[in-house]
Amino acid sequence: MDANRIDIEFTGERVVPGKTFPEVYREHIDRYIFAGEFVKGKYVLDMACGTGYGIGHVVERGARRAIGADISIQAVQYANHWYGSDKTTFLCSDGARLPFCSDVFDIIMSFETIEHVYEYEMLVSEFHRVLKKGGMLICSTPNKRIFSPNEDRPSNRFHVREFWPVEFEQLLRNHFCDITLYGQCDVTLADNSVERDKGIHQFIDNEFTSSGYVVAVARKAKGGS
Repeated sequence: MDANRIDIEFTGERVVPGKTFPEVYREHIDRYIFAGEFVKGKYVLDMACGTGYGIGHVVERGARRAIGADISIQAVQYANHWYGSDKTTFLCSDGARLPFCSDVFDIIMSFETIEHVYEYEMLVSEFHRVLKKGGMLICSTPNKRIFSPNEDRPSNRFHVREFWPVEFEQLLRNHFCDITLYGQCDVTLADNSVERDKGIHQFIDNEFTSSGYVVAVARKAKGGS
């Protein structure tokens, strides 16, 4: 197959290596760098993997095996071509209806996904179902306080709902325990300037500064259902 024909248009909806603005690509890859600290020896699902660029990183960091899933068949074809390997698989799937048995993954990553999904409660429920007991969910979403604080609908045309940090945490707490919130891209509220150099760090939300993105690490309880 001619590699030059395996391409995908950059629309702003998903990251396309070499086409996405560098500062935006950096925001996204920083989340995978953060997740890479947890993946060694683990069976990992990347839900809404997009073009698959993050899977290669977590495999390099020692993931035992990684599956990337995305609702876009075009994105999956691109990912399979450029990032497929003996440790990776990419498939087309709706996150609210995952085609996996229960209790199979050690870690699920899903970055900048939930704001795109109408059935967000079902999405989180499915994450819980397919994680092993004691397994870890690492997910992120834009902070509504920064992106759409006074709007009924998100200004980003690809988003269907954005969450205040407390809403995001409560949604996860309905299914998960031991939840820690981290932040990324801190915004100085007085002038909307953005600090991008700190990577993923302790979540900030006060009268002066707020993290533009909320990154959550949550665990499925070791006992019970």
